[in-house]
Amino acid sequence: MRSLRFLAFALLATTAAWSLPKLPIVFQDELASQNPSDVIGDPDFFDIDNLTLVGLNSNTLQVDIRFNFGGGAALTPFSIGSSFPTLSVGDLFFRTPTNTYAVILNGHDGLVTNGLYQISSTQAARDVLGNPAGSYRPDAQVWAAPGGAQLLSTGSASISTVNNVSTFLRATLFIQLNNAIISDLDNGFALYFAAATCGNDEIFGDVPPTTGVPEPGTWAMLGAGLIATGLLRRSR
Repeated sequence: MRSLRFLAFALLATTAAWSLPKLPIVFQDELASQNPSDVIGDPDFFDIDNLTLVGLNSNTLQVDIRFNFGGGAALTPFSIGSSFPTLSVGDLFFRTPTNTYAVILNGHDGLVTNGLYQISSTQAARDVLGNPAGSYRPDAQVWAAPGGAQLLSTGSASISTVNNVSTFLRATLFIQLNNAIISDLDNGFALYFAAATCGNDEIFGDVPPTTGVPEPGTWAMLGAGLIATGLLRRSR
């Protein structure tokens, strides 16, 4: 009887899995197709090629980002000139209809590296850099604001160089999600990433919500769970 009870609850629990469009989902830098010169400044320091939602495994979402960053694979803050503020890597944002989440690639303002936060607000490039004179995107939302930020989990990341070029990077992020976050993301979300805190290149993407109609496999698992629950009640 104990094994039957476990089967019933296990089968019902599987119906709460990720139900958005099948992964991987690749987002290309849309601005590049609209304007070949979309990167402000040196593209070796700022250009974003693509962002990929690779897959979800045991509540760990893998995200790959192919981008250029002047500080190299260590994501070290770097300077583009003595008259312009030091630049850091941007945060990765997921925005659902009700919440905004931020993944911190490199810790700042007390927010920890590889932390997943639910946040109340973001910081624009002008806020982070002190509104300097120069060529950058002042309205780009580049960092999470620490006020009201709630740490949900701490994941990990692997960052390597591409083609042996020190500033050409592939960042692989492993983001720990709980069932509540997955359910929230299933409502659809927008994602955003700026290569650096100047916003000199940005990438956007939208993942649609579920249709509300389970796939055949989900119906099968739900039916099996209900049958197992019914057998459990009859056995009592």
